Amino acid sequence: MQSMDRGMHMLELLAEQPMRAKELAEATGAKWATAHRTLTYLRDKGFVRRDDTTGLHYVGRRMFAIGSAYLGDHPLFTTSEPLMRTAADRINGFVQIAERDGHSSVAIASVEPRIPVPTLSYANTYRAYPLHTGARGLVLLAYCPDEFIDTYVQEPLRSFTEYTITEPAELRAKLKQIVADGYATSDRDVTTATCGIAAPIRNAAGEVTASVSIANYREQMPPRDLVLHEVLGLAQSLSQLMGWRNR
Repeated sequence: MQSMDRGMHMLELLAEQPMRAKELAEATGAKWATAHRTLTYLRDKGFVRRDDTTGLHYVGRRMFAIGSAYLGDHPLFTTSEPLMRTAADRINGFVQIAERDGHSSVAIASVEPRIPVPTLSYANTYRAYPLHTGARGLVLLAYCPDEFIDTYVQEPLRSFTEYTITEPAELRAKLKQIVADGYATSDRDVTTATCGIAAPIRNAAGEVTASVSIANYREQMPPRDLVLHEVLGLAQSLSQLMGWRNR
């Protein structure tokens, strides 16, 4: 079980960013020989691939195949595309649905604008990001149980830019404001060129199970009120598809 836990931990780390063997060993607390043995097994089985030029390890094709199976019968994934496409066309931005996976937000569906946005790549939109970064993650974190938030803010808050929230008190205040407003905004906290707005998606019991967001380059983003109106309307429509009724 210990070796399985180590392998799973490595895969989770690689889902966030490419890493070298030495970095994975340090991050998992494994000895070099043990980390090397685990990585060799994962590479041989197709769960991990290695760039021989840089020495960086990436998630492999077999992991993609397994992860894709999760979406096969996912109700949001199978029903949301027409609504997301309509919103993307009206706003000309990236529309995403994300779920929480541990301490990260993971996009399960993404619709790109018809007018290409060169550096906001498909690969980046599906990356896992810490919950305290990006509007999509902030919404998910804001509606977590208090105990989870208490634990989360006590851990090191990774910074992507100078605008990423890394102070626990500031993050707590941000989360309270999100719940009060019913939506989250982010600006330059993931990359200095982008911004976004997100709102919660609820299930039939009223629980927040996902978020929907619209993001784009700051200079290409339409007026805030227009984007907010689109996001809130989309969140309500998707929640209703999940059985939620705002009584």
